Amino acid sequence: MDKKWTLHVENFAKIKTADVQISSLICFVGDNNSGKSYLMSLLWGILTLGKEIFPKSPSDSKTYKKCEQWLNDNANKDVTLSKETSAYYIQWFNELLAGSKKMLLKKIFNYSVEAERIEIIGYSREKRFDIRWEEAERYSAAKTYVKFPRQDKYNREQLLRMNAYICWNLLMGGIAEPLYTPIVRGRRMGEPVYLPASRTGFMLTYPQLIENSLFSFAPASQENSSFLTLPYVDFLQLITKFDTKASLTKQNTRIVRYIENNMTKGKIAVKKDMLPVIKYMPDGTEKEIPLYMASSLVTELSPLSLLFQSNINFKTLIIEEPEAHLHPELQQKMARLIINLIHLTDIPVWITTHSDTILQHINNMIKLKKHTESTKLMQEYGYTKEDLLGPDEISMYQFASCEGGKNQLLELQCTQYGFIVPTFNDALDKIMNEVYAFQED
Repeated sequence: MDKKWTLHVENFAKIKTADVQISSLICFVGDNNSGKSYLMSLLWGILTLGKEIFPKSPSDSKTYKKCEQWLNDNANKDVTLSKETSAYYIQWFNELLAGSKKMLLKKIFNYSVEAERIEIIGYSREKRFDIRWEEAERYSAAKTYVKFPRQDKYNREQLLRMNAYICWNLLMGGIAEPLYTPIVRGRRMGEPVYLPASRTGFMLTYPQLIENSLFSFAPASQENSSFLTLPYVDFLQLITKFDTKASLTKQNTRIVRYIENNMTKGKIAVKKDMLPVIKYMPDGTEKEIPLYMASSLVTELSPLSLLFQSNINFKTLIIEEPEAHLHPELQQKMARLIINLIHLTDIPVWITTHSDTILQHINNMIKLKKHTESTKLMQEYGYTKEDLLGPDEISMYQFASCEGGKNQLLELQCTQYGFIVPTFNDALDKIMNEVYAFQED
């Protein structure tokens, strides 16, 4: 990733403290009901709704005025943002986040959820970030710069729009929807995708659920009229965008073929009607069957397959419990797919998981990448460079109990053996102790 920052929260729902650094792959592990989905939903919500917190008129806050003065002084000059100037923009965003905290949480969770503090800390970049000016009509952005139309003078409203654009691209460029995008009816413009747990239930009942939830996704300032949290509502809306495109990108084709050939053993396709009609065709037959007649393996994987078959535009992928309904062998293949996704698409993938099999595959790929005979082992076991994983590409976190009935997020460090996860090891040790105790001579 071209940037790093950490989401810091305090006394959020049942989480006492948490610091999550964004990276290409984030893994949340921990006991059930420990806060994994809460924190992942919050991450999704900030990426999705964060652009709504920018004010409609120029602010008189001291922090914003520093941003405004800097931009005014450097208007029509090609300049590089210093660390000090970048810090002003991050501080401004945090002030806006603090002022909108209650509204954002209510919108995301469709319920009054408390949080004492939510802020972004530890911002850094690998490459510089430039402000450029050109003879043009629109703003534009890339990983390392933003461009603005050149003119003689800029009023405060214009400076506000440009400052918001700079701030959003500093933080969210490449991982969230652009700040100013043309409204195209029915089209997603880069919003992060959230694939929730219980996907089988959603895929089998989406026509009924969509009827009640389809129009519940509104700007952050409006109420969510659904009976679901906003990430779930967004997932239902995502289903309405599913299609089977005749032409896919090379990367998407590889992903879809991997799922079909190695996991579902058949094709999942969509026929457009008032709502998408999803069918499954097992290998070796020409007969399509409805999704409700397919195995839970197929229903669980169908959203992921159809996401890439549809050429939907998204910048970040969040998957709750990717191991659900999968045999351990397929859990390993899912872990391989996740690592391939971040390398083939350059899209971050953030997961919650209870699977020690997924964790072990991640550890194996970290060890394989740094092995002295890596090339030989890759050939022997059928791996490619897209399968390998560097420890700098992943952030691993475990929730642990602390005083007061709340949980604390702990960052796990990568050792020479990979990540050691106490919540998995303790459970496995307990089972093995029983195996030895109950075994007769």
